[in-house]
Amino acid sequence: MSTFLNRLTHVHAVLYEHHKAFARLLVYDPDLTSVYRYTTLELMHVMNAKESVVERLKAWLKKTDAEAYANRFIEADIYCISQEDPLYPPLLKQIYNPPTLLYAKGNKSLLATKKASVVGTRTPTVYGLETSKLLIPALIEANVTVVSGLARGIDRSAHEQAIAHQGNTIAVTASGFQTIYPPEHKALFHSIATNHLVLTEYPPFIKPKKWHFPIRNRIISGMSYATIIIEAKRKSGSLITADLALDQGRYVFAVPGQIVSEQSAGVNGLIQQGAYCICNQETFAETMPEFMSKNSEPSRFT
Repeated sequence: MSTFLNRLTHVHAVLYEHHKAFARLLVYDPDLTSVYRYTTLELMHVMNAKESVVERLKAWLKKTDAEAYANRFIEADIYCISQEDPLYPPLLKQIYNPPTLLYAKGNKSLLATKKASVVGTRTPTVYGLETSKLLIPALIEANVTVVSGLARGIDRSAHEQAIAHQGNTIAVTASGFQTIYPPEHKALFHSIATNHLVLTEYPPFIKPKKWHFPIRNRIISGMSYATIIIEAKRKSGSLITADLALDQGRYVFAVPGQIVSEQSAGVNGLIQQGAYCICNQETFAETMPEFMSKNSEPSRFT
């Protein structure tokens, strides 16, 4: 890693959740050299941050070495991607509050492929799982990488169907790589990290917190040209992903379901609000013909 990336990663270990403070720091100290010399009062002024945050940052920078910390990532085969890195997805950079730093494990070249996110309820019906099996092959046939959140239910099915059909998949996690959540997805995590790609904005030692999941969803939708929702209740994290995708100006598709099904209440509501209704596999090609062309240039959609 470059010297600057070493320092960026070093500071990010503390400021990973303090996006605005980090952004202000980078304005005042774009090379992250002065941060090691600033006093507590200077940092509080520069970052507009609480004293407790600044003190935690100063203590971390004093007790650890940037280069030694960076070597941990090399040893763990974790690649750190700043916004200046050519691998950083251009679509993701366009969203509100894009991650300052991404941690990647696996095949980094997948970041340069066409991507669509597939998400949904953690408690799918047979209909939801069968729908996943029906739709994923159409994306794989068009050389689209399937992005999801490694959660139970539809997310897991999306990853597994992509793998089963010899396609590619990216899992975006709500924690660092040292904590796999949910724990029963350990084998799936390692399979994706070995043959595909796992991505997060959290340093390796960070455990998942409840609020990490909706924040994580902006990455899932933000790096994707289109977002597909398969089953979602009225109050669902998948609907947050859909709302974010709409705000980001992306295509949003929803699979219609029975009006008596709780798992379909959210997706039916999305269709009412204007999301594209998925009637069959051909819906994607009819709505996004260039994106779904097998020979389309990926850079146009990343």
